[in-house]
Amino acid sequence: MKGTSFSTLQEVEGAVSEVLRGREQFVGAVARGEFHGASVGEFISNNPHVHALYVVKVAESVPGMGKVSARRALDELGVNYLSPCLSVTSQQWETLFAGGQK
Repeated sequence: MKGTSFSTLQEVEGAVSEVLRGREQFVGAVARGEFHGASVGEFISNNPHVHALYVVKVAESVPGMGKVSARRALDELGVNYLSPCLSVTSQQWETLFAGGQK
């Protein structure tokens, strides 16, 4: 939404709702196993709605990953929990999703 101008509060609310809905749909798709490591990195880089989503939110949604194991895996990868998803490399996503499959 960078560089976007709004003329009414309703436009702002609509844009925020769209971003939140997009993020929720993405996290739900991860939880349903619709993504794997390579595809999630590509999806994130092509969808600005999820660029700034915290990586921990996605990691906890990986099938087979719980909150503790997701944070442990992020620690092992050297990724801060509150890093934006866009800052995680494709290789890190691959490793994270592989950990959920164990």
